[in-house]
This record gives sequence, C-alpha cells and structure tokens, in this order.
Amino acid sequence: MKDPLHSTGAGLSELRRAVEGVLDELSWSPPCELGTLLDQITRRCGKRISLLPAPLPRDGAGGLVIERVHDLVIVVDQSLPSLLQEHVIMHEAAHVLFGHRGTSVGDLTRDELDELDPDVVRDAQRLVKRDGYSAVEEKVAEIAAALMWSRADRARRSVRPAARSAAVAEANARFAEALLARRPR
Repeated sequence: MKDPLHSTGAGLSELRRAVEGVLDELSWSPPCELGTLLDQITRRCGKRISLLPAPLPRDGAGGLVIERVHDLVIVVDQSLPSLLQEHVIMHEAAHVLFGHRGTSVGDLTRDELDELDPDVVRDAQRLVKRDGYSAVEEKVAEIAAALMWSRADRARRSVRPAARSAAVAEANARFAEALLARRPR
C-alpha cells in the first residue's frame, strides 16, 4: 500500500486521514498557542524554529522556510493581515512537520536572495518556497494548516473566560437587553 503523504494518486480524503494521524500525535490542549505548536514541531524535527516577519514580493508566496545548520526560520510576509499570517505560519510549519525538502539555496536567483535579510540567508542550507514543493507536498501542507487552525480554534474556545465582577455582569446584561429589546415602529 502506498503512503498517501507521498503518493501523487492519493485523494483528498486519504490525505486528510494521513495528516490527521500525524496531528493526533501532537498536544492540542487549551489554550493552544502558536508558539506551543511550534515548540512541539521543534522537538520532532530537532531544530529550533523562529519566526521572521519580513516584506515579501506581492506576487510571491506569503511565507517560506529557511533551513540553516542549527535552526529553521519561517519567514512570513509582514504586510499580510494577522489571521492570514497565522495560517501561513501553520502552512510553513506543516512543511517542516512532514519533512518536505523544498529548494536548495543554490537553486535560487540572486534577486530572490537579495530580498531577504543577509544575516538570515548567509547560513542557509535549504530554502523552502512554494514552487520548490511537489503538488502533493503543497496539498499536505494546506490540509495540515487548515486542520491545525481548526484544532487550535477548538482548544482556544474551550478556555473559559475570566470571571467577571457582579458590576460588569450587570452592565453586560443591561447592554444585551437594550440591544435585544424590540422597539415599536
């Protein structure tokens, strides 16, 4: 039987089940912060993961992974809205989690290298960008990012809000009543 995570003939439901199996090995306990998720992936891959918000070309990917000797850097387009940045980070983290290899630094053009911080790129061994992956790897990363988002959201919603004082609770109740009260026309 072929591994659906590496098979070009795998259907979306087959890929989803395989991705779910890997994600089930991670902890999704509340409040499930992005940093905690990245720490778990760090432990699995053996390299520290850091985030670098940076300007990226408008017509390019919203993020990429730079693999250096001792760490990984997820670069995310700083001009993206924060929710989209979080999705891009999860997408790029999925590439790391699933061991996708991407593009070697030698395959990049001078213009692509010039767009990034020279201190970050100097020690790069591998730079992972969207067109350096197979179609299957992109599907896996996108499915994983969506499922990570869903699991993190569920964990975040399971956290109970802080207790409110009686005065705040009373003010909230009056406010809700005023909003819901029907006015005669």
